[in-house]
Amino acid sequence: MIDQDHDGKISLDELRDFHFLTSKTHAVKYFRVPEWMDTDKDNKLSLEELKEANHKAGMSMPNIDPEEIKKQFAKEEAKFHELDVNKEGVLGQEEMILFFHPNLDRRVSLIETKHLMEISDFDHDGFLSKAEFEARQFPADFEKVDVNGDGKLDTEEMHEWSAGLLEFISIMMRVRDIADHDKDQALSLDELLKARQSISKEGVDHVFRSWAAMHNEL
Repeated sequence: MIDQDHDGKISLDELRDFHFLTSKTHAVKYFRVPEWMDTDKDNKLSLEELKEANHKAGMSMPNIDPEEIKKQFAKEEAKFHELDVNKEGVLGQEEMILFFHPNLDRRVSLIETKHLMEISDFDHDGFLSKAEFEARQFPADFEKVDVNGDGKLDTEEMHEWSAGLLEFISIMMRVRDIADHDKDQALSLDELLKARQSISKEGVDHVFRSWAAMHNEL
């Protein structure tokens, strides 16, 4: 299933594509429209329903900075408009899945990342310094997110981390380092089977176990 070009080996790109496909398929099966948002019970989300939901959420957060709430709402509406390709003012099930699971779509996850940058970039220079990153108490080491090592984070670096791609690629590269015996930057089934115990001992087999669990459920 992962080997889409049927060459007998799987690349990092194929692993990443399968990761997204599996996550999306799982989300489709278990997704339900939040009842408190779907006020007209049509199993869709309209822009008016989203605005009403944002209003209710804002009223329940009296101690949050109003400007930050306003930026949060603007981000949610930007996601809505990005997914409302036909400009109907309504999101169907597939669009809603991406709305509530933005990491399944680069366009939507990028909007999330730009929002993170906006509320974290205190000096408004378009980058996050180490001090700005740590001030937000993000659950990651700055040096790991700063892929190019220039001491600041741009939108693309933040996106790779916040969308979960940085951790996923890091895990898959470790798997490749362990199993790729012929050093051709790809993995054959034989290589994976032979390296199975080593991958498990290194603690980098949880992604494969997660995929197996999801496919068993599906």
